[in-house]
Amino acid sequence: MRFGHHFWNWDRAWNDDLDLWLRLTKQTGWEGFESKPKHIGAPPEVVKQKCEALGISCAAIGSDRGIQETIDYAHAAGAGIIRASVSKDECPRWVEYAAERGIIITIHPHLSKDRRGKGAIETREDMLRYLDERPGTYGCPDTGHLLLCGSDPIRTIRDLGQRCAYVHLKDIDPAAVGKADKGGDNFWELGCGALDLPGVMKALEEIGFDGWVMVERDRRVDDYVASAYAMREVLHGLGY
Repeated sequence: MRFGHHFWNWDRAWNDDLDLWLRLTKQTGWEGFESKPKHIGAPPEVVKQKCEALGISCAAIGSDRGIQETIDYAHAAGAGIIRASVSKDECPRWVEYAAERGIIITIHPHLSKDRRGKGAIETREDMLRYLDERPGTYGCPDTGHLLLCGSDPIRTIRDLGQRCAYVHLKDIDPAAVGKADKGGDNFWELGCGALDLPGVMKALEEIGFDGWVMVERDRRVDDYVASAYAMREVLHGLGY
């Protein structure tokens, strides 16, 4: 497995400072990162060049534009994963287009703004149904959002099996489990909340997972660098 630190974890005051984000990601012990093109704020070729110079990876690109643009950006940036939704009818086309460029398309469960809105992918069941309907796409279980929605991340990972191609590792307030409340205060630093982190890592090993695990904190803190170090140490403490 390889471990990354999501750019969303950094201070908003540092937005548009790609060099700082990359340097701190490397400095705090992470191998790569995920972000969206608009948040990165740089052409993909620049991202790839800077990553190669630092010895760090652009692991995944989140979608904030059309799927073709997202795939093309990821390919030029050197990423092998995108997170994007795709319609059932268009799925075969985009799976093939992505595969030709060495990229896989993953779906991420996320508590929706309009609770259980049309097409929401929130729970374990939602994710499995989505993948069944779109052969060739993969799952990116988000442990925090699954817990918020009352789904067991460990069971989800085991049920996904080989369709688990990417992971968002996130912890939450124990009092928020199953409450479907996406308030930022519900997200806690990795290893400090309700997530059974050893159980999740064991489940990933059981299914033979050897891809990217992206750590997200998803809330504002006083010291962003200390938080990045602390979350990496939590994983080091488990042998990763």
